Amino acid sequence: MIDGLYAASFGSNLGMAGTGVVIFDGGRLHGGDASYFYKGKFRLDDNRIIATVDVVHYAGQLNSVFGPARQFRLTLNGVINPPGFSLSGQVKGSPNLTINIEVRKISDLVEQD
Repeated sequence: MIDGLYAASFGSNLGMAGTGVVIFDGGRLHGGDASYFYKGKFRLDDNRIIATVDVVHYAGQLNSVFGPARQFRLTLNGVINPPGFSLSGQVKGSPNLTINIEVRKISDLVEQD
């Protein structure tokens, strides 16, 4: 299973880049960076990961990798290659806006008591 805390680096086809953290936990994902939070769902299919992620502005300037956006949804898929994986995809409804994401596991999740 890929559950854990991951460091993410991402870049868009508009030449903008960023970093953040993402928690993958039982088919759900949550994370963020200095200006946006991420939430969504993922599923595994053999050695592939398929995800849908909502990206929402919460603080600071509107400075997403797609420009001044308040929120958008990403449709992503990628290949699992431990200790991380690579994802690529697009903004839902705007196939001309694409993104590549590299994630690297930095910690296991805390076990419940």
